[in-house]
Amino acid sequence: MQKRIRLLAAFCVLLVVNNSRAQQNIYLNEAFGNYNRVRVFNNVNEIVYGPDSLTVWSDNNSYSFDVPSVGSMGFREMDPWRARLLPQNYWADFDFDITFEESDKERVSTEPIETDPASVQYDDFVEHSNWNKTVNIVYSENGVSVTGDIDSLDLTIQGAHLTIETKAIEVKYILSGTSSDACFKLYSERKACLVLNGVNLTNPTGPVINSQLKKRLFIELPENTVNYLCDGATYTKVKGEDQRGCIFAEGKICISGLGQLYITANKKCGMASDKYIHMMGGFIHVDANAEKGKAVYGQENVIIGGGVLRAYCSGLAGKGVTSDSLLWIRGGVIKTITTGEVAWDDEEEDYSSCCGIKSNWDMDIAGGEIYCLSTGTGGKGISAGHYLEVTVNEKTKKYYNGSLTIANADIYVRTTGKRIPEEKQEDGHGHKVGASASPKGIKCINKLTINSGNIFVRGSGGGAAEGLESKRQTEINGGKIRSYCTDDGLNCSGCVINDGDILICSSENDGLDAGNLKMYAGKLYAVGSWDAQMGVDTDGKTFEIYGGEITGVGSRSCTPHGDCSQASVCFYLPKTYCSGVAVADADGNIITQFPTPNTYDVLCLFFTNDQIQVGKSYKILSYKDSFNDTPVVEYEFSMEEQYLEKIEEKFLTLGSKKSKETTK
Repeated sequence: MQKRIRLLAAFCVLLVVNNSRAQQNIYLNEAFGNYNRVRVFNNVNEIVYGPDSLTVWSDNNSYSFDVPSVGSMGFREMDPWRARLLPQNYWADFDFDITFEESDKERVSTEPIETDPASVQYDDFVEHSNWNKTVNIVYSENGVSVTGDIDSLDLTIQGAHLTIETKAIEVKYILSGTSSDACFKLYSERKACLVLNGVNLTNPTGPVINSQLKKRLFIELPENTVNYLCDGATYTKVKGEDQRGCIFAEGKICISGLGQLYITANKKCGMASDKYIHMMGGFIHVDANAEKGKAVYGQENVIIGGGVLRAYCSGLAGKGVTSDSLLWIRGGVIKTITTGEVAWDDEEEDYSSCCGIKSNWDMDIAGGEIYCLSTGTGGKGISAGHYLEVTVNEKTKKYYNGSLTIANADIYVRTTGKRIPEEKQEDGHGHKVGASASPKGIKCINKLTINSGNIFVRGSGGGAAEGLESKRQTEINGGKIRSYCTDDGLNCSGCVINDGDILICSSENDGLDAGNLKMYAGKLYAVGSWDAQMGVDTDGKTFEIYGGEITGVGSRSCTPHGDCSQASVCFYLPKTYCSGVAVADADGNIITQFPTPNTYDVLCLFFTNDQIQVGKSYKILSYKDSFNDTPVVEYEFSMEEQYLEKIEEKFLTLGSKKSKETTK
């Protein structure tokens, strides 16, 4: 009955959200065969909820589901601010869905084989190993048969539970068959190759695959094979041995091939290694259902260079792809969807929230396609690094460990959760106190570096939902960056922009909030909220401009501080008469033009580019409906100094008395 009430409540929300295509989409979590999938329905017209079925009408087509198969539903929230804050030509940048699709299976590509023997990843490729012994393992419901090169193997068989102990080298194990109570366990001092050749195995009391060897475990997924593995919600403990997930290895796990693998993790992790995991190919879908469960976990490292990896985490504080140390992404397609809420961490005395991709130290993204959706309270898309507090002589020092570097990747991140507690608790000096968890699209504890790629972030859950956050420095050297959220679009202690096409927007706070900003090249368009917030906020600290173009839109703006070699101007417009603004030279030749949001009574615009020079005259042109129309306001000014701020009664006569007071 509880599930039915939840779905019916969601239907009531839909009745309100029916204005535009982007606000009628439904996320539906559905049990599908041996795994879960998340489906998105666009242009939803109606939801019909019956005693045992649910029917969704989308684009005039109907889709029916048995109620027991529907886990939860979520709606893209009504967003009254998008049309008021974002110029329309940017709307489509944030109109993306993150879902699992059947076509994902057709997108498997393999990581190029490393050919340099000196490379630390050279031995991860199965092609560089020889396998002179083959063991065929066929599971049935009540037993398992083992044939082939078995002379050097010590076999223990209990029903369909198989344990192998061996000192043999160059052994390949080929697994096939079906059983609802089975496992494969291997003790060895040598590397081994495990071929999943169409298996469907469940172990109700522990891992399905348990590799106790310290060396590499190669997992091959042959083309056209489909494999299913499922563990139990409780494990039978084995003294002195780790059992961290459905697939567990004491050593390294190296995955290759073009086949499919579906993992259901009910206890801990879907796939876990006490060393590292290197995925070079294959299609892998993991459902992680446990509280604080992890779909893919490498204690020392996770490397993804190819294949398709999908992680669906429904438990509290679940993690999609995570490492206690380093995480490297070189290629492939990664999709993570986390729907769980926060969980309390007794050891940290703080909240632990869901995250799509997380490393405890450095993360390096140098290729691939990444899609992260987190719907729970405090949920995060991508997070790198951790804090470390050390107390010596009653003095506590906080260390910021772990940086994030992004290049050549297509990244789409969406968070819909709120912060906990919803109201920030402060000590009276502006410092946060108490435990909390805030939603973040991309978070980095130390330095965030973006060199290239396409990065799209949408955070919409409420206060404190930030797009990109770095607790230290952010350096942008290129790429296309789009961030639109409730809180700051980009928050960091300092920002250096050397290049890039950047749009950052906040519906309740500053667009760019940085302790200092240095701009050398590139293009930055930053939009702050109407409520006394800024497009560009440097907290009154260093704000130096040496090149590039900045357009800051808000109700006020910071003033450049420090050395600047490029002129800038800040001016105020009566927004009632403005849908777009242009800056022209004295002869009326347009230097730049940009649409402006319609939230503000008086709109403050900060602008700079290399065509604005001291000693020359310029015009500000304001357009009511279209840039093709005649300007409704034309104001001429002379750049008599490096920075010019214009707040004049003459220019504000078209605004209200309240508007004038706002700018003073």
